[in-house]
Amino acid sequence: MIRNVIFDLGNVLVNVEYERFIVKLKQNGVSDEQYMNFFKGGNYRLLGYESGDISTEEFVTKCLTGLNLKMEHDEYANAFNDMFTEIEPMSSLVRRLKMENKYRLFLLSNTSPLHFEYITKQYDYVNLLEKFALSYELNSLKPDDIIYERTIEHLGIVPGESLFIDDLTENCEAAERHGIKTVCYNKKDHAGFEKEFEKYLSL
Repeated sequence: MIRNVIFDLGNVLVNVEYERFIVKLKQNGVSDEQYMNFFKGGNYRLLGYESGDISTEEFVTKCLTGLNLKMEHDEYANAFNDMFTEIEPMSSLVRRLKMENKYRLFLLSNTSPLHFEYITKQYDYVNLLEKFALSYELNSLKPDDIIYERTIEHLGIVPGESLFIDDLTENCEAAERHGIKTVCYNKKDHAGFEKEFEKYLSL
């Protein structure tokens, strides 16, 4: 029986639209080549920001230096946060599940302090979740095994009673290795997701 529903954040609860951020960088003189070279392979994760290895101040400084930007720290932080929009069907689902009060609702996300603080201020439905397992607090990233081990302990859940929703197959597969049931989310087929989701809840 499912007792816990664990949501991912980016492209599950909120859209991640990097293009909005790129536009802001271009307005400040960053070329496509500069952007690709600096952020290639999710470089901001490699810098250690989402895994909690460096502070927000250190992260912003590295970005300003690496991209040769003459922006103020706050200006860059605002641009970096301007990439999210609500996924309405999922916000409605969270509100419904919270109202029904049958399941404990959690979050497991690769995210950063800047992004998480911004999202929880902008999107109230994220705050309906009971507890958050955040990569920068757990000092680990999906799909590494250690983050699932730490999440199980941090949230105080039984893996076999838990359903994890993520948009990336590798993250779902890693969760399954730890006994957590999963549904891989495709925001282009929310109706198909809801059918599979409800099947798990009815078991």
